Amino acid sequence: MALKASPCRQSIEISEPIHVDAARRAVVRAASALAGDEQWFGRLTVVVQELARNLVNHAGQGTLLFSADEQGIELLAVDRGPGMTDVARCLADNYSTAGTMGAGLGAIRRMSDGFDIYSQPGGGTLVRARLALGAQVPEPLISGAVSTPHPAEEVCGDGWAVKGSRVMVCDGLGHGHAAHAASSRAYELFLDHDPAVPLPELMQRTHRVLSSTRGGAMAFAEIQADRGQVLFCGVGNIAGTLLADRSRSMVSANGTVGYKVGRIQTFNYPWDSATVLVMASDGIGSKWSLDKYPGILARHPTIIAGLIHREFRRGNDDATVVVVKSE
Repeated sequence: MALKASPCRQSIEISEPIHVDAARRAVVRAASALAGDEQWFGRLTVVVQELARNLVNHAGQGTLLFSADEQGIELLAVDRGPGMTDVARCLADNYSTAGTMGAGLGAIRRMSDGFDIYSQPGGGTLVRARLALGAQVPEPLISGAVSTPHPAEEVCGDGWAVKGSRVMVCDGLGHGHAAHAASSRAYELFLDHDPAVPLPELMQRTHRVLSSTRGGAMAFAEIQADRGQVLFCGVGNIAGTLLADRSRSMVSANGTVGYKVGRIQTFNYPWDSATVLVMASDGIGSKWSLDKYPGILARHPTIIAGLIHREFRRGNDDATVVVVKSE
C-alpha cells in the first residue's frame, strides 16, 4: 500500500447553485500545487461541478469533502436526500430524475480514475471520485478516511496516516490549535518511522515526543495478511473495530500519550480477505452499527468512512474515521 495520509479533509456545504462555483474554485485551488496537466484539471473541474450540482438538484443540500496529495485528489459527496432506487439506471448517461440533462453521474464515473457510490431509497447518497496522477499500482490493501474539525474550529485536532500495512490515528487532547499541534507531531513521527520498529516501541517513542504537547489518545494497527492477523496497540479512546462475520472491538490501554501511560502492549486479532478495519476518534459515537446499511462493506473504504461519519458523528468534537480492507 502506498503512503496515504491527511490530517484533515476540507469540506464545503452545498445548498445553493452559487455554492457550485465556490466548490470548483476551492478544489482547483487545493489541487493547484499538483503536477496535473491541462486535461487533468479540465476533468477535475467537470467532476467537481457535477458532484456539487447533484447535491443541489437531487438532494437539496449536502457536503463535498476533498483532499489532495501527491497521488491525486479525492472527492466525496455526502447527502441525506431521497437516495436512489436503481443506482445502475441513474449512472446511465441521459437519465435524469430532476429535469436536467442527465449527464451528472455518468460523466463523473467516466472522467474519474476511481469511482464508487452507495445509495438507499430515503437514506441519502455517498459518491466517491478520485482523479489520480501517474500510473496506479494495484495494492493488496486499500484505505479511506474522513477527518473533520470541531464545528467551531478551523483546524482539526485529529491526525491519521497509512504507511505500508500500518495505520495510525491520533486524537489531540481537546480541540483547536493545541490539539492540532499534538496530533501533527504524532503524524510526522509516524510518517518517518522505520516499519521494523515494533508497535509498542513506536508508541513509547511517540509518548516521549508528545510530552512537550498536550498529548492525546492514539492507536496503531498493523495488518499482517500473510499471517492471517492484525496487530493493535492503543492508548486512550481511539476505537478499533474489526468487521467480518461479526463485529469485534479491539483493546486499548488507559492513559494519555505524552502525559501518562500504563503498560503498552499489542493485541492480535484474526484477519482475512473479508475483514474490514475501522479506527475512529471519539468524535464518532461509540455505539455505531452498519446493520441498517446492506452492502456497505463491499464499497470503497472512503464510502464506508463517509457513511459512518455522516450517521454517527457527535457534532461537538473533531471526528475521524479510517477504514482499511483488502482490495
